Amino acid sequence: MALPLAYSWRNVMARKKSTLVVMFGVAASVLVFVVMAATASGISRVSVSTGDPRNLLVMSKGAPSAEASSLSREVVNIVRYYPGIDRDPHGEPLASPELILQRPIPRKGEPLGSMVGARYTPIRGVTPKVFEVHTGARLIAGRFPREPGEVMIGALMPAKLAGVGLGDELAFGRQLHRVVGVFSAAGQVFEGEVWAELDDLMSENHVSEVSLVVARVAEPRRVAELSKQLEDARNISVDAKAEPKYYENVARSAVGFRFLGNLIGTIMGLGAVFAGANTMYAAMSKRVREMGTLRALGFGAWSVAAALLIESTLVGILGGALGIAASFAFDGYGMDLFELSFRLDVTRSAVAGGAALALASGILGGLLPARAAARLEIVDALRHV
Repeated sequence: MALPLAYSWRNVMARKKSTLVVMFGVAASVLVFVVMAATASGISRVSVSTGDPRNLLVMSKGAPSAEASSLSREVVNIVRYYPGIDRDPHGEPLASPELILQRPIPRKGEPLGSMVGARYTPIRGVTPKVFEVHTGARLIAGRFPREPGEVMIGALMPAKLAGVGLGDELAFGRQLHRVVGVFSAAGQVFEGEVWAELDDLMSENHVSEVSLVVARVAEPRRVAELSKQLEDARNISVDAKAEPKYYENVARSAVGFRFLGNLIGTIMGLGAVFAGANTMYAAMSKRVREMGTLRALGFGAWSVAAALLIESTLVGILGGALGIAASFAFDGYGMDLFELSFRLDVTRSAVAGGAALALASGILGGLLPARAAARLEIVDALRHV
């Protein structure tokens, strides 16, 4: 005879302490796995969406990142007026010189210099040309900074800094900065940044050079050609590439991050498996007479084993459901990683992977105890004290 499913369910509910221990172990494994996968997904998504294929991103030769790059004003002007760079209706080059700094910014209400809840955030010095070159970015509230100490914030910043908004002050650097504008950027990395007026940011930080220039190419088909011409030019020493290509290269680090996340999640999952197996073994050692009684009543060895396996699987499913539910608290959470600002994206594939991990933890955790239960001799089990 086969034991009814209700028998396994009652046992799960009757042994609350052991059930909770295993369930929370599985939940933690699933939570880490899903959040890691969501982080990698967010990096991939924002890197694909960031950048205009008509734009060239120009940095100093050999710079590993935009933040490590340094371009003099002379080089900036050569790039801006380079043949092939597009112009606006007034004849001005469509080029955006930008300075990028990383600064810890305390949450709203915290004083200057406080590290309580501070988030390291890219501070980008820009000119009004930024909205003409980065076509995905647009002001959604307020205005462009005009006075010293004024800044704009990206759409991700309110969530990152406890609801900061227009009229609030950000405490970073050597002074307070008043928020006079809010901008969106169609899901691009810029939404997690603070933008200040370029000359103001350079003056405040005693910097005389910018990090990069983003320039619009008049003929999109010539992006690769102009990139090579700039890199081969003898009067400047720069690296130039299509803007989307730069962010794709940055996002390649997500491959390693995804591997690390899966590895950590799997290791924690194995820990949950062993915890489950140990708990099931301990539970079975106290239930040997129960197993023997079930056998004496006519239930087959494999029916009893299957009941134990179902118990373990149910605990795994409960733990997985808890971990997945907890992971949704991180969905849309703003992060800064690998020079990218992005929202965590808890996708269906991440949830499916977490569910598979939970199911595997439950099944594998119950296999060995179930096998041991199947080998019990009825007489020995009934004599067990």
